[in-house]
Amino acid sequence: MAPTPRTPLPESSLVERVASRVLASAVGPHQYLTLPHLVRLFQEAAMRNTDRLGISTPELMRRFGLTWVLHRQLIVAQRWPSLGEEVSVLTVPTRVERGLVTIRDFYLLDARGRPMITSTTAWSVMNTASRRIKPLPTAINDLLKDLPPPERHLPWPPHKVVAAEAVDRERSFRVAFAHLDFNNHLTNPAFAELMVEPLGADFLTHHLPRRAELAYHREARYGDRLTAGSLPEPGAALAFRHRLRRGDELLAAMETEWMPR
Repeated sequence: MAPTPRTPLPESSLVERVASRVLASAVGPHQYLTLPHLVRLFQEAAMRNTDRLGISTPELMRRFGLTWVLHRQLIVAQRWPSLGEEVSVLTVPTRVERGLVTIRDFYLLDARGRPMITSTTAWSVMNTASRRIKPLPTAINDLLKDLPPPERHLPWPPHKVVAAEAVDRERSFRVAFAHLDFNNHLTNPAFAELMVEPLGADFLTHHLPRRAELAYHREARYGDRLTAGSLPEPGAALAFRHRLRRGDELLAAMETEWMPR
């Protein structure tokens, strides 16, 4: 199993903690929380946080015509919670880079407040009309004054996520209405959901992710035909590279490592 995260939990007025439990709708046949539902839990906590801080997507759309978009996500798991288990999500923005990117950390905590899974993410804001990335509004920069000190930040991955150039298994999908979010594009959790599918039901039933690192490159819309592919990492047991494409266009890449459940 992955080591217990050593980073102390962050302390800041910007911290949000959301209590929850593992619902029946969020587990797979193994009765553990699944990777896409973990991403959903994290995004719900981020929405609660940005709503309290007055910088949620609905507020940014109303004031500036902007929406939050996720670029990168690293997830590291020590263990996965099972059906009915009480959990909580702690999230906080930790730093702003070049006035364009906000780094946000997440912790999935057990009932005793101990980290089970951590995640660090990179977000920007996009103009909803032009679909182009824009600088963070002054209102966001002014608000994020009480960021946690660097020693309370989760480590940022040192390398880029590399998509598989060739794959040995593929699955094709059509983007359905249920895959869309309020930005009218393929929702972030669905990227991970689709990219693990080529691994197959037997593998996914008997293994849980130890680590997953995703890079989101382009949007997908309703009706798009997408192809997910995966390839085992040479020389590494239970490690894979993944890609999601629309034709020859790369939409997302992911690297995963797994552990027997």
